[in-house]
Amino acid sequence: MAPPRTKAGRFFDEGFLARLEQLHLVAKRLATRTSVGTRRSRRLGDGLEFADHRDYASGDDIRFVDWSYYARMDKMLLRLFHQHSQADVVIMLDVSASMAPGGRLGKLNYARRAAAALAYVAMGTLERVVCQPFADGLHRPMRTGRNRGQIFEVLDFLDAIEPGGPTRLSHSVAQLVAGERPKGTVVILSDLMGCGEELSDAIARLRHREYDVVVLHVHAPGDASPQLTGPMLLRDAESRQAISLHVDAQLLGAYRARWRQFAERCEHECLSRGAIYVPAATDVSFETLVLNTLRRAGVLAE
Repeated sequence: MAPPRTKAGRFFDEGFLARLEQLHLVAKRLATRTSVGTRRSRRLGDGLEFADHRDYASGDDIRFVDWSYYARMDKMLLRLFHQHSQADVVIMLDVSASMAPGGRLGKLNYARRAAAALAYVAMGTLERVVCQPFADGLHRPMRTGRNRGQIFEVLDFLDAIEPGGPTRLSHSVAQLVAGERPKGTVVILSDLMGCGEELSDAIARLRHREYDVVVLHVHAPGDASPQLTGPMLLRDAESRQAISLHVDAQLLGAYRARWRQFAERCEHECLSRGAIYVPAATDVSFETLVLNTLRRAGVLAE
């Protein structure tokens, strides 16, 4: 059954909602397996998810006796539950100006959809999610409970975000870890433009606090291989600094080589710091990113 209509209409149309519904089955399968952000132990408790039975032993809490089984079989079994910790899945969404250069929202819209999909899967596995936009610092976040039904509030929240400002990833991460938060998972969705050495520092801060870290490197085809020629006045989306130049084949070739070096350096910084790096090109379909790429990277698993 298709999900009900959400107020968010600019970026999350009915087609997207229908594709999200496909993730319902993925989330359901993941609910009894290890997934991003999961922190479960198999100790006895009043956790959220039934796990197994074991024989009753003297001293066990009788609240967890399976009385219906006892009535049928005249044998006392204890119900065991997965007991979740207080860890969150924090989805850090880059909303700086470079995510929508010149008003082109392709990267930001792609990142919104990926954030919504990750939130949906995480909530489907009974995780709490923090949607945390950032640019030159942290913006107002949205926190969910362990309830997939809140996905529509997530969509409305993401839909209302407006891009702007420079990227200060390290500063934003420092703000995130400043409070006493339980260790969990942080997923960073960003084009990583202007991050420089900040990426390594940001990951180091998170890993020091025992967060699992996933970096989705969102980039448009024009980032890696711009289709430009002739005299151009190019303006930095964040600093607004302009440069005048003549674009020819030699210049484009040099740019493409530098961009490949940039992407490789980003991947190296992630892997060397113990983070998962996932390239997320906007011309890759939503289904491919979520159902294939993230699984192969180990972000989602069956």
